[in-house]
Amino acid sequence: MGAVKIYEVRVRRALAPSALPEYDYSLNPYLGCLHGCLYCYAMDMTRGPPGAMWGRVVYVKVNLLEVLRREAARLKPGVVGMSTITDPYQPPEARYRLARGALEILAEAGFHISIQTKSGLVVRDLDLLARYRHRVDVGVTITTMRDKARILEPLAAHPLARIRAVEKIAAAGVKTWVFLGPVIPGFNDDPSDLREVVEAAHAAGAEVVYDRYRPRPRADATLASTWRKVEATQQWWARTKKTIEQICAEVGARCLDVEKEWRDTKKSKMGHL
Repeated sequence: MGAVKIYEVRVRRALAPSALPEYDYSLNPYLGCLHGCLYCYAMDMTRGPPGAMWGRVVYVKVNLLEVLRREAARLKPGVVGMSTITDPYQPPEARYRLARGALEILAEAGFHISIQTKSGLVVRDLDLLARYRHRVDVGVTITTMRDKARILEPLAAHPLARIRAVEKIAAAGVKTWVFLGPVIPGFNDDPSDLREVVEAAHAAGAEVVYDRYRPRPRADATLASTWRKVEATQQWWARTKKTIEQICAEVGARCLDVEKEWRDTKKSKMGHL
């Protein structure tokens, strides 16, 4: 993948209005992601070198916490998605501790923080997660429980490390969820693959949130050149979605369809206008 480059940058804003209906704000301590997942939609939404050189360049927002303290003091508390276009617990977090700092600032100010990661490093912050358990939820992405995860997620933690993190966080009384997504044709859409993730999540005490691969130009090109061309048709997803729902019912797992949740959240918000 070539040499990794990490640059320190300063920002004027920490929290941004979220385009996702389940969040009021988004917080991304970093731009770019060293996990380098080949399918990630974020590479199409990240400007400059961190997007163009996905997995090899990361910008660290070194003044994020001081900016966030000011914003948290004046903004109306709401739900913060951390992170929406990067992984908050990717390798630079071990040094910079921006996700940890942001978690504490936001929780103390009355915000709810929804974390999503592919890293076992999130367990480092178990003390804060447990302390603010009523103001935080943690989602861990697991596309497959098998070693083949390395094909499309080259530098993310192994799925077994991720599910162990889920177990520890759930045991501390924190709401946890496993993101089974994206489901990609020919990679993790086999019923046995899907069942393994659902069973592992259920055993760990987490609910399952699932979603399909959503084609984007840069991600499509990266998959085609590095792995294979992907065609995620509506017919394919209808069949796969039905399989997931059947598995969830058989396992007894609570499973949520992202698209349905988005629709329901939008309707709920519109009803309060």
